[in-house]
Amino acid sequence: MSTLMAISIVVLALIGLGIAAIFLHIVVWLLGAILGLFIYFIPSIIAAARHHEHFLWVLVLNIVLGWSGIAWIILIVWAILGERREPPLRRLSADALNPPAR
Repeated sequence: MSTLMAISIVVLALIGLGIAAIFLHIVVWLLGAILGLFIYFIPSIIAAARHHEHFLWVLVLNIVLGWSGIAWIILIVWAILGERREPPLRRLSADALNPPAR
């Protein structure tokens, strides 16, 4: 009876290890996918953070052409060197403090 119990404990332990390995494998793949998407959208993230004047164009071109390395590099350069806009909240507060002259 003790041999049967030992074998069942070993089998259950191996099943548990297999489930843990599958879970870890899925977690690693998901983290890799998230990191890959983050790297893919770096030009759009930079453009959004800088309040780029043509942020939507950068985003659309990043989605459509970002897979090609040349377009991705051009989009990063454009996101960094493009003209900045004043953030919307600063524009509103500046308008509230400086109302137009009548």
